Amino acid sequence: MPVIRVRIAPSVLDWIGNVASFKGVNDELLTHFYKWKAEEEQPAYAQIETLSHKIHIPIGYFFLQSPPDEPLPLMEYRTIQSAAKTIPGRDLMDTYYQMSSIQGWMRDYLIETGSEKLDFVGSGKNEKDPAKIAVSIRSVTGIPEDWYTRCKGKNASFNMFRSFFENIGILILQNGVVGQNNYRKLSIDEFRAFTLIDDYAPLIFINTNDTEGGKLFSLLHEAAHIWLGLHSFFNDNSGSVLNTSPLETICNAAAAELLVPNAHFVNKWNNLPSVTVSNKIHDIAGYFKCGVITIARRAFDNKYISQLQYEKIASGAIIDAKKIKNKNGNSIREGKTTYTEAFGLTNTTRKTFDTLVDKIRSRIE
Repeated sequence: MPVIRVRIAPSVLDWIGNVASFKGVNDELLTHFYKWKAEEEQPAYAQIETLSHKIHIPIGYFFLQSPPDEPLPLMEYRTIQSAAKTIPGRDLMDTYYQMSSIQGWMRDYLIETGSEKLDFVGSGKNEKDPAKIAVSIRSVTGIPEDWYTRCKGKNASFNMFRSFFENIGILILQNGVVGQNNYRKLSIDEFRAFTLIDDYAPLIFINTNDTEGGKLFSLLHEAAHIWLGLHSFFNDNSGSVLNTSPLETICNAAAAELLVPNAHFVNKWNNLPSVTVSNKIHDIAGYFKCGVITIARRAFDNKYISQLQYEKIASGAIIDAKKIKNKNGNSIREGKTTYTEAFGLTNTTRKTFDTLVDKIRSRIE
């Protein structure tokens, strides 16, 4: 029986090459794919079926005359406006669609059960002072200014803040892979977190492939976006002070104020023994149960260190974190969304969510 050969439009092949992850594709099929792009051969239909399954792109897309129009609204909210990151990867797209679906389902449920809008969403939309945003967040959530005295480490800090936010109705989901597929790891180079704004069900998604300190900062950065009422696509993985928009500067500063109240930081900095700047920053990070980059940024904003010193410390912290991640790897639990925790909303002014959690789990697990 003759093999059926199919022509794929060059522009579609280019698009596939840009958006797909080829981690699960064997070398033989990958070689064929590059030959298709170079127009050295045409694929067999069976090869297209196999590749479609491996890279999670619908088979119908292969037969289009031009790439599909699949806009990702979040891309216009990128923290870092890098031209190299204008085309979202398939893993990000599928994660966004899943989170958007969950949020929509939750919104409908809350409206049907008589829940009211959350008045803190967008309540600070005209506020330019990060400190005032932080004060408002503390007021609504009940987060104490000296929260760090109640936690033993960064993971405990994250869980504490998450509980405060969930208790007022914010959905917080975490995952390091797409859905439950441990072969589709979410790239921290593409994004750290994103937020979908909604008056009933604001949603924060955290990429768990980030460091503990990174996840903690991302959570508070995204909370600031909810107060401002603006979607967020947090793709800053460098800690740079450059190429950051005024909006993101405000959100970063609000997150830093929540994590490390500046008056507390200044007091701690001035009362530490005279040691090297690096040691002082690491000691203070341990005291405040947060990441080194957050403390270095606090020191930079207070003019205790130069921009060059800040950039050096930030880049070093990122390199060290990657080494630790590569050495330890991710546990299975880190690679799966903890849906029960994510939807364990206990705000006494809203409906209980026991039944809702069971329904959501049956839909997506």
